[in-house]
This record gives sequence, structure tokens and C-alpha cells, in this order.
Amino acid sequence: MNIRIASSLAVLVLLASLGPANAAGYVGENEIPRPIDVARALAGDQFKPHLRKRGIALDETSPPATAAAAPAASGDSSSEGGSGGTLDVAIGFALGSAALRPHACAQLDAIAEGLKLLDPAATIVIDGHTDATGTPAFNDVLSLRRAEAVKVYLEQHHGIAASRLQTHGLGQRVPLDGTGPYDPRNRRVQFRIG
Repeated sequence: MNIRIASSLAVLVLLASLGPANAAGYVGENEIPRPIDVARALAGDQFKPHLRKRGIALDETSPPATAAAAPAASGDSSSEGGSGGTLDVAIGFALGSAALRPHACAQLDAIAEGLKLLDPAATIVIDGHTDATGTPAFNDVLSLRRAEAVKVYLEQHHGIAASRLQTHGLGQRVPLDGTGPYDPRNRRVQFRIG
């Protein structure tokens, strides 16, 4: 058996044996999520790793390994479609702008690797959010600009097709459960399958 194929199968077996994700659905600004946790959080109980190595697709139909299902990391009543969960990430942006901070790029690099584990036909929705600092109109525009900045980064640095990525700016209208309107955790980008 080719060593590369054997290595790919070993990775698939390892992914299947990891069990449910530890992610609680929120990733802080100084945290970098594991790609497998990103995929599990978004796909929920539908998660089956989709790996591609040199033209050979390894997915749920590849014997001898199969992927273990994991529960969704968090349900969100604002999700439109999709049977998975959501992942809220406190992406670091410069104050009042859509310029990504260096640590945000490391977060997005890990998220991109997680997105690549999902079905390549899946549409990923990127919802930008803010806290209540500033006017609602300013926050609507800012949240959309930030979601667009994330989309552009994923396209340009990781080759994720623009047609797979949808963006929305929700401003301050949808705070995290259990937070006040000015809570800094509300300054986030939410990923979900749409």
C-alpha cells in the first residue's frame, strides 16, 4: 500500500477516534481553535471528515474507517437552514475598522483548515456582530465590513471559493446569550452552514 494512502487513512482513523468537540461554540480572541473542532461545531451530528489527498477523496465512504458523529456545539435560533451548529469567534480587528490583527490571521488559518474538512458543496455563512458601542447604523456597516474581510481572507489565503461563502452584517441586534449589549464577547464573527 502506498505510504501516502496509508498515512491518509491513519489520519482519518485518528479523526474518527477523537470524540466530541471540546468547543463550547465560542472562541476567545486569544484562542486558536482546532480545525476538527471547527468542523464538528459547524456540521454537528452530520459531520463526516472530507479529506482530499493528491486527487484521492477520503470521506465517509472510504473503507475501512468511518467518522464518528458529534453533537452540535451550540444551537442558534437565528440560523437559517443547515442542520449543524454555530461557531462564534472573537476575531481581532483594529478599533472601529475591518483591518485584521495578526492574531486574527492565525485564528482564521485554523478555521480555514476546519472548513476544508466539511463537504466542499456546503455553503458557509459568516455573520458579523458588534456590541452596542456606537450607533446601530454604524454597527450594521462595520459588522458587514468585518464579515467581508473574513471572507476575503479565506478566499485569498486558503483558496476557499467565494461562491461557498455568504456574509451578513447583523450589527448589535443579536448578542450572545447571557451577555449584556456592551459585553466585548459580542464583537465576534459567527460561522454556520447555510
